Amino acid sequence: MGTGSASRRFGPLRTLSVAVGLGVIAAVLLISPVGPSCPFRMLGLDGPMCGGTRMLRALLAGDPLLALDFNAFALLVLSPVALSLFVAAARFELGRTRRIWPAGRGGMVCAYLLGVGLLLWTILRNIPVPPLTTLST
Repeated sequence: MGTGSASRRFGPLRTLSVAVGLGVIAAVLLISPVGPSCPFRMLGLDGPMCGGTRMLRALLAGDPLLALDFNAFALLVLSPVALSLFVAAARFELGRTRRIWPAGRGGMVCAYLLGVGLLLWTILRNIPVPPLTTLST
C-alpha cells in the first residue's frame, strides 16, 4: 500500500468529523450573544475579515443582505472559495480527485488573485472617502 491509499483510509471519517466540527461552530455562532473582536480594531482599522463573524452569523440566520453589509468580500468571494475547497477536500478524501487546489499556473493565478483581492479589500475599506466608507464595518 502506498502512502496515498494509506492516507485516504480514514478519509470519509475525517471529512465527516470536519463537517460536524463546522456545524458545531455554526451552532455556537448562532446562539452566542457576543462575538470575538477583530485585532485590526486595536489599530483603529478594519481588517479584511472584520465583520466576518457577524457576516457568518447573519448568513446562518437567513439574512443575506445583513451579511453583505457586514463583510461583502467574505460573503461574495471567500465563502464560495471556502465551500469549493471543502467539497474538493471531501472529493480528495474519497479518492475522486488528486488535488484539493488547482495545479500549475491556474492554481498560482487563483492564489495571487485571492491575495491581491484581500489586500485591495483591506485598503479600500480603510479609505475615509464617502463612497468607500460604506465598505467599513
